[in-house]
Amino acid sequence: MTARDWVISEYRKDGRVITPLGDHGIVVSRKGRPDAVAYCCEYATTTTVTAQVVARALLELPTTKMIMVFLSRQLVTPDAYDLARERGVCIDTFGGFTTAVDDYDDISRYQHREEQYLRRRMAATRAVSTMLRKGHRAWWLERVNGLRPLTIITDDKYETTDLEVTAALDQYPALVPDAFVNTNPSTSGFSGRVLATTENADVRLFTLTEFLTTIRQPWT
Repeated sequence: MTARDWVISEYRKDGRVITPLGDHGIVVSRKGRPDAVAYCCEYATTTTVTAQVVARALLELPTTKMIMVFLSRQLVTPDAYDLARERGVCIDTFGGFTTAVDDYDDISRYQHREEQYLRRRMAATRAVSTMLRKGHRAWWLERVNGLRPLTIITDDKYETTDLEVTAALDQYPALVPDAFVNTNPSTSGFSGRVLATTENADVRLFTLTEFLTTIRQPWT
């Protein structure tokens, strides 16, 4: 079964209508809304989604608004997100696609609820001038007053485990993260195993509240 076959099969389980488009595309027709067109990156042949893969996808399917990736089988490089942003398309998962189809007129503008929350909190600090997506849950933060930019990886689970931290760090081999930040507002701390994992990786560990208290400070 190809990646697109799997997407079509899963989407149709709820009685939804979805149609193949070209070799790797799918389209969902929506009443009163534009068609939702997405490109499925084939995980059997593409284990790393790069800017080149994004460029080929857009050449093959110019009408696509989302490039669907499969994170259990694929890595996605930061330059893929950079090119997608420049070209006005979104990179996300099947779950992101289904939410975007339901909630967005233009699925290229889809943002996960964690991203929406994080952007609101960063904007409220007035210390971050630009926030760019560099991974599925990885972000580049340009700070004001000449402070150096920071790269962070985020997680929104109530209790993050050491295995989840390790998996998150492994998902972004091209990034050098400054911090791992749990954005769940109910999280108050971390286990000793999580603390040891981030210390061994030379990555600082924060709840979002803790991270925001340091956002205006020089990073050491």
